[in-house]
This record gives sequence, structure tokens and C-alpha cells, in this order.
Amino acid sequence: MNLVDLKEKEVFKKEDRTFANLIDEKYVQMNQVCLEPGQQVPEHNANSNVTLLVVHGEGTFHVRNEVTRMGPGKLLRVPFRPPMSIKNESKERLAFLVIKTPHPNEIK
Repeated sequence: MNLVDLKEKEVFKKEDRTFANLIDEKYVQMNQVCLEPGQQVPEHNANSNVTLLVVHGEGTFHVRNEVTRMGPGKLLRVPFRPPMSIKNESKERLAFLVIKTPHPNEIK
């Protein structure tokens, strides 16, 4: 058994977004991303099937031409390849999980 304490893995920096790798196995990769107010994950293409899960805070999630605002306990599924970006437009810190299946290295 392997217990991961998400609070212990949180790192917030004023300069830029941060992430902690939580799981890095052949069929799954899981990271925790931390954004201070005003920070963002710039637009990029999803390199696997992605599930985003907000741990705390609120964020604005852009996938293709759709925008959704999510808070704790909300889960967003993103298919392989669409453009996506995430912004923390709130006054509070945002932490969310990025779960990729399969691991991006396994996609041919």
C-alpha cells in the first residue's frame, strides 16, 4: 500500500505554476498542479486521455471552445489531443490533479 498526502505535495510559488508527480507508471501518470491567483497552465494539446479533479480552490478550464469553472470535488474528462488551458482567476490558491491514461509515453 502506498499512501500519498496531497497537502504534503503542494508547492506554491509566486513566480510560476508548480506540479508534483504523484504516480508515474506504465498505464497511468498523475500530477498535482498548484496555481496561485492569476497563474495559468498555457494552452497545449492533451497528450493522453486526461481527467482533471479539483482538490481545492476554483479554476477556469478551457477545452477546445468550451469553458467551465470548477471547484472542489468536480471532475472533468478531456479526450486525447484537444487544445486546453487552465487559469486561476480567483483570489484563492488552486490545486488540482491531472490523471493521464494511458501514460503519455505509451501512446504511439
